Amino acid sequence: MNKILALTKRNLKEILRDKLSLIFCLIFPIALLVILQLVFLSIEYVPDNFKIESYAVGICVFGFTFDMLFASMMVAGDKNTEFINRIKMAPISKATYYTSFLFAILPIAFIQCILFFVIAFIFKLPVSFNIVLASIYLIPSAIFYITLGIFIGYLVKNEKQSGPVSSIIISFTGMFGGVFMPIDNMGKLTTVANLLPFPHTLKIASGIFMGNNNCFFPHAFWVLGYTAVIWLILVLLLKRKK
Repeated sequence: MNKILALTKRNLKEILRDKLSLIFCLIFPIALLVILQLVFLSIEYVPDNFKIESYAVGICVFGFTFDMLFASMMVAGDKNTEFINRIKMAPISKATYYTSFLFAILPIAFIQCILFFVIAFIFKLPVSFNIVLASIYLIPSAIFYITLGIFIGYLVKNEKQSGPVSSIIISFTGMFGGVFMPIDNMGKLTTVANLLPFPHTLKIASGIFMGNNNCFFPHAFWVLGYTAVIWLILVLLLKRKK
């Protein structure tokens, strides 16, 4: 545990040094929310799926994909430093090393979520205890995207490659995650989309504003299941490489 804490502290210092990327991760979902709301304020009729209580969680989850990008760039960036050589010689397991990135970036995702909902209140998102529940329900989604970012960072050769690969996942989340439009309107692609983790990362908390306090299940099984599979594959690849 001490090793994870030490590595997490080191990763947090690296995050704070890269202020531009940190600000981008924190500000992007807020900026996207503000832009969309300003557009909708100029429209006389706004469809129900574009009312703030309907898509607020979607934008918040979309922000997690940039935490994924951040994680992938950090992991990939370490590959070309002397630090990774010292890690290889130190009595630290690779699993401990990669887990420390999850612990370092997860607080950023939580702060991102809080800032997002604070701004959403200004745009008349209903204030209720459901906000607290939604924030808690979104933790598995944040863990999934950060885990996916760590996995991408492991697979690519350097941080220049991590950006394009992460962008593919960001696009998939936007298209098949139900962020900007309900996936139920996608016809045959709805079945395919529901087999992917992306819509479940949103649905795990989206129903909370509609009074559905039971929306956590079964979507949590999909999100946590995919997360577990990614970690399992990563561990197997590490053992094979060793």
